[in-house]
Amino acid sequence: MFDQVMAIWASTAGAVFLLVTGVMLVAVVRNRAHRRHGVAFQADKNKKLELGYVAVLAAIVGALFTGSFVANGRLDGGEGPVTTAAAAPGARIDVTAYRWCWDIAYRGTRVGVTGECRAGRYPTLVVPAGQPVEFDLRSKDVIHAFWLPDFAVKRDIFPDHVNRLRMTFPHEGRWRGRCSEYCGTHHWTMDFYVQAVSPEKYGQYLAGGGAPV
Repeated sequence: MFDQVMAIWASTAGAVFLLVTGVMLVAVVRNRAHRRHGVAFQADKNKKLELGYVAVLAAIVGALFTGSFVANGRLDGGEGPVTTAAAAPGARIDVTAYRWCWDIAYRGTRVGVTGECRAGRYPTLVVPAGQPVEFDLRSKDVIHAFWLPDFAVKRDIFPDHVNRLRMTFPHEGRWRGRCSEYCGTHHWTMDFYVQAVSPEKYGQYLAGGGAPV
């Protein structure tokens, strides 16, 4: 979704740049031609062109605003990696951030995961692929952020507050996540992994008490 929005913005910006450059070049050439022939500049002769130019730019801005608004709505609970709130989650997971690592607890089970977030010992968040996953995000101390760069998904995490994130991982795989909010000395080591497995393996993971899959 993020890549699609950026592609639209980039292509539109390029088209607008070419349009503006072309109009400016034409205006300069015509103005110089008029000067060579001693024709005085007449502002009232350009009103239709100016109004048309303003209308085109307004339409482009309106389209960009609408497209961005729709895409952002999808990321916040519609289509794409972040899923609709109407879908029943296949997993409910509590994620607690603290300086400088993560605690993970699977709702309704005794399975919990943590790590040191140093020397490669990062916690791994196991989720079922193809099913909605609901994360409840909270902080023990300062503001953090739950960021999955590969999905262009980020949620801020605050003390004494729960931010809920629902998303679907479309296929099995392993991705690295990070805290993207500066939170102190070891902020740069505050990473984690998300591993999406089949629903069957996810059930085995919970039944095995969180044993590696």
